[in-house]
Amino acid sequence: MLARLRTIWPGVWGLAGVLAGAALTVQSVRTADTSLRAQWLTEARLMARAVDWRDVAALRGAADDVARPEYRRVKHKLEALRTAGSRYRFAYLLTRTPDGVVRFLVESEPQASPDYSPPGMAYAEATPALHRLFDDGVAMTEGPEADRWGVWVSALVTEPEPPAGRLPVVLGVDVDARDWRRALIQAAMLPLIGTLAFLLLTGLFVYARARNRAEHERLKSSEERLYVQAHHDSLTGLPNQRLLADRMQQALTHAHRMEKRAAILFLDLDRFKNVNDSLGHAMGDALLCTVAERLRALVREDDTVARLGGDEFVILLPEVRHDDDPRHVAEKIIDELARPIKIGDQSVSVGVSVGIAFYPDDALDTPGWLACADRAMYAAKDGGRNTFQFADPLQNVRARERLAIETGLRQALARGEFHLHYQPVFSLAGGTPVGVEALARWKHPEWGWVSPARFIPVAEDSGLIVALGEWILAEACRAAHRWQAFAPSLPVMVNVSALQLRRPGFEAQLAAVLRDSGLPPALLELELTESTIMQETLAGSAVLQRLAEEGTRLAIDDFGTGYSSLAYLRQLAAARLKIDRSFVADMCDDDEAHAIVASMVGMARALGLKVTAEGVESVAQRALLTALGCDDAQGYLFARPMEEAALQACLESGWPMDLSPASAPDKTA
Repeated sequence: MLARLRTIWPGVWGLAGVLAGAALTVQSVRTADTSLRAQWLTEARLMARAVDWRDVAALRGAADDVARPEYRRVKHKLEALRTAGSRYRFAYLLTRTPDGVVRFLVESEPQASPDYSPPGMAYAEATPALHRLFDDGVAMTEGPEADRWGVWVSALVTEPEPPAGRLPVVLGVDVDARDWRRALIQAAMLPLIGTLAFLLLTGLFVYARARNRAEHERLKSSEERLYVQAHHDSLTGLPNQRLLADRMQQALTHAHRMEKRAAILFLDLDRFKNVNDSLGHAMGDALLCTVAERLRALVREDDTVARLGGDEFVILLPEVRHDDDPRHVAEKIIDELARPIKIGDQSVSVGVSVGIAFYPDDALDTPGWLACADRAMYAAKDGGRNTFQFADPLQNVRARERLAIETGLRQALARGEFHLHYQPVFSLAGGTPVGVEALARWKHPEWGWVSPARFIPVAEDSGLIVALGEWILAEACRAAHRWQAFAPSLPVMVNVSALQLRRPGFEAQLAAVLRDSGLPPALLELELTESTIMQETLAGSAVLQRLAEEGTRLAIDDFGTGYSSLAYLRQLAAARLKIDRSFVADMCDDDEAHAIVASMVGMARALGLKVTAEGVESVAQRALLTALGCDDAQGYLFARPMEEAALQACLESGWPMDLSPASAPDKTA
């Protein structure tokens, strides 16, 4: 916006000057016109005082007036008054007879002149304004008016002190309109010349400014070219080592100030020397340019891809939220550079070894940071090339474990290694089950049962949670339909991730699952964590509202662990609020946890929500929750997660409950 204003302001300034000049010119012309008319009226009044009105009173406005001596004396006086100023053309006396016609009494032209008007001749140019002058006696000017004598501006005044009963007489003095126009033109010349001078100066200024801007742009372009040459690689156009060092320092400063983390990836191409030696340096340079283009396409706009020299590249990630972010980038780079690269009529393949270092985990300054990534890169080469290594060995262990879990998850979905266990939710007032939560369990053929705490975060991060969530939803709805024979109207509770909600067609997929399973929507309760709800405040809220309108119930899971707005929760169409187990575990021994649980129960009551406490493991917790007015509870005190067959057996037998303290619960179940 500011740049646009800089571009257009000279034009705006010039236009404003023209408009101001035009306004000043008009005002000058108006002032001159007013002044001239006032001057002529003054002169006409003086002429009227010089006329002998006693001689005028003797005239009758008839043709035989010309024989009267009074006529000759008045005519002589008018001729003398007319010739007193070069600009005067006519001087004449007019009267209005009782028949309402304005007629000449006397006029200054000689009788032999073709412009002579004899006494009693009707004044054909009489205007309504002139008739008003006869009535009210207020002096006036007329014109410019065109008549048979030419174009005139007239000053018209009445007799200074007419006696009562006498017909009114008007003295008229005509000025050639050319003199009037000439005076107005002279009045307009000064502002017009000033406006033209302003436009000329403005044009000179704009020209000088354009020349100065062009010179500035030329110098700036030269400076930019020098900067690019000094800070960018001449072959690939990527930042060089000098610019990389500067951006790394900026990233360190920002990360330190904001208490965040940053990462660099040190890349070295595998088998590049073979390409360079066998195909020549020109082909090697073309290969490096293609690699640079592919690397630029793989990173974010805020990231930096730099070339240190030879076949070494560095990628700077100035802000890292998760440990796996650099690993994802490294994996994409390895996959991308594994694809054949076409150079001319040749197709070559190269690999890449990647070293990853974090700030502040691995180093606290730029040289040390780069050195850590360099050592990690050589560790990747020693590890078999075409792979990546972290500078921290523990990071490598975690990365390998996570990669193994992700690979295992993909195979587990195909092999059917997932199972659903079910944990009921009980009413604290009646001790009967009011719902059953479906929980995913993974049994690996080699690792055995894998804790959800290990595979659920990996599934969410990799996107596999969508496929896993679809399977859980379908399987849970089919199971809930089967147990309706033993426990009519007992709903199933299924967790839904943010990725599932954002996926297009989620509502249609849910409707298809309910239709295929035969489960009524009212017997399905979707549990969304508080953090998921806050992620979906803009898009997901409409989805959740429509789901609630279609009959599906919604619950807020793990309440208290997120940062949800109370105002937003008021608008959410939820039916249940589940208090996170971390508050329930400490409520009997910690006054603060007790107060938090009490406030959550009170808030849920105010919002009209059912309240469920998670992780109830002792009779004391159950008693305290009952006293606080909590509706339902879920935990090892009542029942552990179990397979569908065991659940149906308990439902069929009426659910024998043992409220004694459970033996040491399996926290990983």
